[in-house]
Amino acid sequence: MPSLTKAKEKALKALSLRRVVERGWLTALLGYLIKREELSVRLKYIGDVRLRRTTFGALAIATYYATKCWPKLPEDLAKTGRLLKPQEAFSWLVTALSLASYACRLQASGNRVSIDASPERVGLEVNGIPMAFNQS
Repeated sequence: MPSLTKAKEKALKALSLRRVVERGWLTALLGYLIKREELSVRLKYIGDVRLRRTTFGALAIATYYATKCWPKLPEDLAKTGRLLKPQEAFSWLVTALSLASYACRLQASGNRVSIDASPERVGLEVNGIPMAFNQS
């Protein structure tokens, strides 16, 4: 059983997923905390997905850090991913949110950062230099 402090930290990160999880986030959170191997959730605008515990944790962490910098970004990214199949949209969302949390760290260190997301790619511009990433 994790310590109370670690459990609280994990719960806070996982609660940030409410921005992208439409149904099942509380059940998934409890399953995550008791270390279930697979979790089921309905992502907003995307649909039902089954996630491995580690994948859920990665999504929670990425959502948490992206939300700290850009509060509406996780939901905006979920809206953009609705044009893809649920499993493709999920991997795209994880990539986009991970990139967003990286962009937040860059922004905190004084860089000018912007993110451009479409179903085909995620773009990041740092100090006027653009980079594009596809979901694969």
